[in-house]
Amino acid sequence: MEDLKMSLKTFSNDYLLEQFIDCQEEYTPDALRLLKCEIDNRKISQDEIDAFLKRKDVGVDESKPLDTGDFVLFDHSFSHTDILLAITVLRDSKVVFYVDNPTSSETIPLESEATKRYTIHVQKDYVGKAHELLDEHFVKQDGFYSFRYAGAFDRLKSFSFYDLHLTELEAAESIECDFTPDERKIIIAYGKRLLDEVDTIEEKQDRVVFYYDSIEPLLEYISDESNTAFCRSDLLTIMEILQIYCTENDFPQSMNDATATLLSFFLDS
Repeated sequence: MEDLKMSLKTFSNDYLLEQFIDCQEEYTPDALRLLKCEIDNRKISQDEIDAFLKRKDVGVDESKPLDTGDFVLFDHSFSHTDILLAITVLRDSKVVFYVDNPTSSETIPLESEATKRYTIHVQKDYVGKAHELLDEHFVKQDGFYSFRYAGAFDRLKSFSFYDLHLTELEAAESIECDFTPDERKIIIAYGKRLLDEVDTIEEKQDRVVFYYDSIEPLLEYISDESNTAFCRSDLLTIMEILQIYCTENDFPQSMNDATATLLSFFLDS
């Protein structure tokens, strides 16, 4: 791992993004975290990542000139997490396409990375093939593609707190989320455990625990079942607690619905 840390310093920005986006299967989870930390340390912006995705022109035969008028815009869009999965699916089948993010705009100052929606433009000769592949791997609903095989826990595992940039106004926004008594007990139990194990967790995962200072106030607040309004920071604190422990074999499956609800506030439009 130390060798990888040293090697990362020699990677160009494009090569670093290529390794993180295209070659995830070649790295362990710990190594992927190092890649992501390096991206963050370099302050590579989302605009730069978007530009990298566009430059890739996945599957394009460079010897054949392409006209943007030959590309068809698909009318369903993707979250940041799902577009990476879609890129892999289409690239592996040599589909010619490019990625666009029309919601990125200086005219939307409160937009966060997690709420951006990505669209794809597919070369007309590959439209049928692309639809077939995407329909095999994704579910279309309300104008969005959602990965078909990713349950709530899988999506929680892949949720990136690094990619989430909220303004103070967004973080303080109040949202109704009425957890059941059992869900509250589970969140409290894992939250107390995290308070005890934080040093071990940070050393094992080679990262800081997000929203650590918010855990104790959250546990006190959620223990009162009459409290059903949570700010976004509270919900992210709960997600961080659950993300850390949801990989354990005995993690309660009863938390599936609560996890899906939490994700919907940050991954769905």
